[in-house]
Amino acid sequence: MRRKLRRSFPDETSVQFHSLLSLWIASKLHETPPLSIRKLQNIAKKLIPDHYYTKKDFIDAEIKFLEAIDFDLKTGPLLSTYIEELLSEIRGKSKEIAKLVSLELCLAILDLLYVCEDEILLATPVELTGASILVAAYLLVVPITKSNFPILTWLHLSSNTSTGSLKECTRRILKCVLAGINSTETADSVLEHIF
Repeated sequence: MRRKLRRSFPDETSVQFHSLLSLWIASKLHETPPLSIRKLQNIAKKLIPDHYYTKKDFIDAEIKFLEAIDFDLKTGPLLSTYIEELLSEIRGKSKEIAKLVSLELCLAILDLLYVCEDEILLATPVELTGASILVAAYLLVVPITKSNFPILTWLHLSSNTSTGSLKECTRRILKCVLAGINSTETADSVLEHIF
């Protein structure tokens, strides 16, 4: 004999709490800085006076909520950190790059990519984007006559990306850089690291 499952509706307090939780998650995506847990607790205290929610309550509920919607909770390396690590490795191989390619230039290029309309940062793996930013920085500052370091080959091997993908992604990055250089405000930030 099958038992009928009864649907139960959440109580008002649960709905209010999950509404606050959704607000908190949305603020992390759209506001700088996001709502603090203290602000969230104060709002909860006003809206749900018969309950007190701790920091742990909000964090645990956030994790459960994101898991329930199949949100990928794994975090990968930050692009800026990955660029810094690659640059450090490559500097050990070439004094030429150590003198000419700076982390500041790479980060200025990264800033331009955030402004650029291209989907490079959203659709491209961190390893490919980071390696391509290094290639772009190298091409911007190392004169062709002095370019004797096999940067594409080295980055292909150290970042596990194909040379073709590196070339294509670098081409897209350079287009964004050149478009940014056409606007004087963003050009200054890149040019100060080149010259």
